[in-house]
Amino acid sequence: MKKILGILLCLSLLCSAAMAETYLNGAEVRNISFDKAEPNEPMEGVSPTTGRYLDEVRAEVPALGFSGLALIGRYMPVLVQIDNSDGGIGYESPGEATGNRAPWGVQYSDVIYETPLYKDGNTRLTFLFSDVIPDEVGPVRSARLFHAWLREEWDCGFAFYGQQEYTATNVPAEFKKYGADKKADGLLLFSGTVGSTKQWKQYYDAYTKKTLAPPHHISGNISAMVSLIPADFQAANHTWQFTTALPEDGDDAEDIYVNWGVKDLSMYNSILEWDDGDECYYRYMLDRNGGEHLYTNLAAGDITAEPVTFNNIIVQFTKMEWPRTDAPMPTVLGTGNADYFMGGKHIAGVWNRDSMEERTVFYDSEGEEIKLQVGRTLIIVMDYETANRAVSYE
Repeated sequence: MKKILGILLCLSLLCSAAMAETYLNGAEVRNISFDKAEPNEPMEGVSPTTGRYLDEVRAEVPALGFSGLALIGRYMPVLVQIDNSDGGIGYESPGEATGNRAPWGVQYSDVIYETPLYKDGNTRLTFLFSDVIPDEVGPVRSARLFHAWLREEWDCGFAFYGQQEYTATNVPAEFKKYGADKKADGLLLFSGTVGSTKQWKQYYDAYTKKTLAPPHHISGNISAMVSLIPADFQAANHTWQFTTALPEDGDDAEDIYVNWGVKDLSMYNSILEWDDGDECYYRYMLDRNGGEHLYTNLAAGDITAEPVTFNNIIVQFTKMEWPRTDAPMPTVLGTGNADYFMGGKHIAGVWNRDSMEERTVFYDSEGEEIKLQVGRTLIIVMDYETANRAVSYE
C-alpha cells in the first residue's frame, strides 16, 4: 500500500509540475544575436498584414461602404484608437457583466496593440485595419505618446478622439516633430475633436445601431476617412513573414494569462486559450468576480457578436517611464525581449527598432525574423518594471 501511495504521490507531483505556470521575464538577458532584417517584399494577392489570400478575404465581407486592400486594391492601413474600458465587458451593477462596452467593427481588424494607459493597470487598444476597412468602428478614444510613435512606424492614417497634451507627453507636438501633421496634405491625422471645417469631422458620430453613454459612443466611418488620403501617398512597407505550418519547436502554451496588476478591479486582465480545432487563441476578459467573458464585437441590430480571435500573440517587453500616473512613456527604440505564442506553442525571442521611421522587427530564438501564422495578431506592449505586471502560460 505504501508503495502504491508513493507512486501516486510521484505522479501527482509530476502532473503538478507539468501544469505549473511559466512566467515570462522581460528583463532577462537572452543573448540572441541577429542580422538586421531587410524589408519584406509584398506578395501579389497576399495580405502583408495577415498573410491571407486577398480573394478569400474579399469573399467574406460586405463591399458596400467598405474599403481596404482586399476590396479596392489599395494598401493604405489605418490605426484606430479603441476603448477598452471595463475590458470590453461593461457593468450595470458591481460584479455583473453585461457586454455593453464591446467594440464594433473590430472583427475586420488585422492587428491589435494593447498598451498601458494608467500606471495602475488600465489599458487601451489600437486596431490596425488594412485588408478590410469598415464604415463604422468604435468606440473611438484618445491617443497617448506611444500611439503617435506607432503611427510613425506604420506611416499610415490614424483615427483618434482626443489626445494627451502634457509637457512630457504632448501628442500634437510629437506629430509636428516628425511632420505627420503635414504629410499627405494634412490628411493622415483624423482627430475627432477638431472643428467642423475639417473634411473628416463629418465622419464621426454617435453609434447608430445602439445607444451608448459618453464617452463610449463615438463611431468613426474609417473607410470614408481613408478615402480622403491623396492617391499619391504611399504608406510604409510593413510586410511581415507568414507560414501556414504550425510550429514544432517551443514549449507548450495552451493558456496565456495577462495580468496588468489592477488593484481594485480585474476586467483588464485576460486569458488567451488555444483551440486545437479552430487553430487560434480565444481571448477571455475577467470580471470582478473572476468570471471569464469571451471578447467579441458588439451585437446590435442585424450584427451578431463574433469572437475576436488571434493566430499570433506577441508580448513586447519594454521599459516604461511615468511622468504622471496617466502618462506612459515606453521605450520603443533599441532592442528588448519578445515572446511569441502561436499554434499552442511558446517561443522566446527579441524585438528591434532603430528609428521612428522603421518597423519593429521580431526575431526568434535563432535570430531570424519570426514567421507568423496566417491570421490576426495581438501585440501586448508590457512594461516589465512596473509592479504587479505579469504574463504567464501553461
